[in-house]
Amino acid sequence: MVVVMEFKPEHAAGVAALCRALGWPTYSDADVAARGGSAPGVCTVVAIDGGELVGFAQAFTDGEAAAYLSQVGVSETHRRCGIARNLVNELFRATGASRMDLVTEDAGAFYRSFPHKEWKGFRLYPDTLSD
Repeated sequence: MVVVMEFKPEHAAGVAALCRALGWPTYSDADVAARGGSAPGVCTVVAIDGGELVGFAQAFTDGEAAAYLSQVGVSETHRRCGIARNLVNELFRATGASRMDLVTEDAGAFYRSFPHKEWKGFRLYPDTLSD
């Protein structure tokens, strides 16, 4: 049975392993995952199945009304079982947010299954900014 819970430092290695398996470089190092997963203004939750970390989700929040969903990852072997939905719902509960913004390249169908408004968005990178 999959259990969704608040991120703890001991989950960092599992988050890093999952990120490596998904090809996501940002949290592929356990030390970075540990710091980022518990940084101020961040809410991170994990999904555990039989002691194995099989998913995680992270949101940045103001602690009142708004949150930004920055990452949701589920292992290939555990997809289409409701884990991602449970992770997002737990982030709503944990942050108290009444809305959560996000961008996605390839999971639009999943996010459209939630009550939503669709907006256009941008992702800026420092090497593309000019003076």
